Amino acid sequence: MTDLFAKCGVNCGHCPSYKENLKTDLDRQRCSDGWHKYHGFRLAPDKIRPCDGCQIYPEKLTYRVCPVSHIRNCAIKTGVETCAHCSVYPCEALKVQKDINREEVASRLGNPILEEDYLTFIEPYEGLNHLKAIRASLNPEEIVEAAKVLHLKSGIIDFPEDLLLTEDETAAFKALHQLLSTISTITADSYATQEMLSKRRQYFLKLLWMFGLYGEFKEDHKFYLVSDGETYLDQNLEGKQSRVVQYFELLKEYGVHCDLVPLGDGWLLPSGWLRRKTKKWNKGWFITMALDDTAGGEPALKALKSYTTNLDEKYGKKAFRYFLKTDMQILKEKIRGDLSDKR
Repeated sequence: MTDLFAKCGVNCGHCPSYKENLKTDLDRQRCSDGWHKYHGFRLAPDKIRPCDGCQIYPEKLTYRVCPVSHIRNCAIKTGVETCAHCSVYPCEALKVQKDINREEVASRLGNPILEEDYLTFIEPYEGLNHLKAIRASLNPEEIVEAAKVLHLKSGIIDFPEDLLLTEDETAAFKALHQLLSTISTITADSYATQEMLSKRRQYFLKLLWMFGLYGEFKEDHKFYLVSDGETYLDQNLEGKQSRVVQYFELLKEYGVHCDLVPLGDGWLLPSGWLRRKTKKWNKGWFITMALDDTAGGEPALKALKSYTTNLDEKYGKKAFRYFLKTDMQILKEKIRGDLSDKR
């Protein structure tokens, strides 16, 4: 096998589905079994086709869709062989990539990994390690200036003045406006990061919208909103558990604290995707959301509930558009929703 590194560092030349490594039915069966054993997904052997490698020109790509296409497209835009050749390496988009390595896989499976299996099914995908080694081998003149990122206007509407609200109510809505505005105006250091942040931003805002519109207030040791798993999945939100956990961790930076709470066994598919509730054996799961003081705390959470409810009642299917712009002009009208201490 020869080295053939993708933009993101994956060694396509060592991948079991690379065209030079996938020539017989036995090769296909081995590839299918290895991916299932070490990465948790199964493709039927007859569905695995020889891949030309990710460095092939985009217009010549056939059936395979790159799972990190935003990174690949960014590298193409800058004109670099790999991300390691870029002046902003490692950008934010690379930093959040899952770090596949022998120790992580062995720990997850609870068994040591044979050297042959490691070299076939794990080492090729250790993209971050490969990029690190490539970067260390480069001379300064081989580093290419990253393509300049164009930052579009966010479209955020300023907070309205002269509201007929109490001082505390105004403060709560201002805190909510600040939270939504901050999430909507995250800057990027590369086109890959820009695309990644766009998806992250959409998820964050849609999650907040869901909690505001459908969540129910609860209180034990803290005050929070809760939503069942069925409601969450009905909103077409991220369904891969590992990505959800990652998003929840990132939300803490904005003072938003979410937890995913299983109600028993069977809530997660073997592939790692969140399962819908079933009568037979899955009791389901739910998620919670609380805001700490940096995000406005309990008052801002109540403001979220009031704001989304009133937008929905006035604008219906168009309501989410106003939410995306953090348009709070509706506060100038009579709003429904109790922001007092009454539950």
